[in-house]
Amino acid sequence: MKKSSTLAVFTLGLGLLAVALLPRIEKQTRTKNVVFAAETSLPIVAVSKAKAAPASAELVLPANTEPNYVAQIYARTNGYVTRRFVDIGDRVRAGQLLATIESPEVMQELAQAQAALAQARASYESSSAAINQALANREQTRANQAIAQTTYERWDRLVKRGVLPKQEGDERFSVLNARNAEVAAAEAGIANATAASAAYRANISAQEANVRRLQQLVSYQRVAAPFDGVVTERRVERGDLVSAGSVGQPSLFTLSQSNVLRVRINVPQTYAGQIETGQTASIVVTELPGEEFKGQIVREAGAITAASRTLQVEVQIDNRNGKLLPGMYTQVKLAVARQEPVVLIPSDALYVDSAGTRVATVDDQKRLHFHRVTLGRNLGTEIEIASGLPAGSTIVRNPSDSLKDGLQVTVQN
Repeated sequence: MKKSSTLAVFTLGLGLLAVALLPRIEKQTRTKNVVFAAETSLPIVAVSKAKAAPASAELVLPANTEPNYVAQIYARTNGYVTRRFVDIGDRVRAGQLLATIESPEVMQELAQAQAALAQARASYESSSAAINQALANREQTRANQAIAQTTYERWDRLVKRGVLPKQEGDERFSVLNARNAEVAAAEAGIANATAASAAYRANISAQEANVRRLQQLVSYQRVAAPFDGVVTERRVERGDLVSAGSVGQPSLFTLSQSNVLRVRINVPQTYAGQIETGQTASIVVTELPGEEFKGQIVREAGAITAASRTLQVEVQIDNRNGKLLPGMYTQVKLAVARQEPVVLIPSDALYVDSAGTRVATVDDQKRLHFHRVTLGRNLGTEIEIASGLPAGSTIVRNPSDSLKDGLQVTVQN
């Protein structure tokens, strides 16, 4: 009986305790539920830190590789291609024979020119003999002139003394005048012969020049490489008729030298003042991942192009290993100093709407604030912010359209 009473009393005590504590427990539960509901109703945002960019930047510009030397090789004489010794992709040395051309018309012209030269030389030899003959005639006439002069002087003295009649003196004077005329004619003959000889000599020079010209055209029947390189194009085959010159005519071959490549880039005016000859540049090609080729700036235009406001710069690359091919699309990287401090943020932190381009930040009270920003370069995974956002700001990534300025948010750690 006592045991049953004790159990009843204990059970009654538990019941009274439960009745007293139950309302308090329910109140605490309701409070926790309210707090939980409040917390879970706030937007959850992912955040990261905006960081200050380094003082120097990497300027990346598109470009194409070009051979250091490239030549379009044309025919320099008319004729038919008799042989072709190279094809696309062949490596050749300077002076190596590429093709031969047969030019029968040029050979015939050369033979005619050589004959004309021989004739001119023969005429010159004849003129030289004529000059010698004219000189001999002059000497003979001078001798006759001297005899006539002496005779006249003797007869003139005798006439003056009255020994001989005056008519005899006049006859000797006439003979002297005839001899003087003969001397003048001989002098004129020498002048004419000399002039004719000079004309023949000039004709020889002209004929020699013509022969040399035709001999040069004959030498053009052998088409040779102007420098070491690779045949990149071939537009001729055996039997083709080719004409001299480049106007309206296709080239026979294209030869390029690619052991050194050139890359031309257009540097924006903002960075033009930092470009110097001898500066190192890095070249990357998408098709060769993980490889970076070093080049050097060898020249710059020294003037800004008005149409694009850029400076043309040429970079040369050592390509003796042959990994790069002419015509490849590349990207050239240059190290340049930043003109103004720049902040870097992830590319997914931008928020663009009718209000413009903005970035959302979270303050210490976990409240949201939108900042209008000025963009710099797009670096792929990161974007430069030129102004509007201080470094070290907590920025929201992938902001949704439901976010508003001043909204309380939950930060996802």
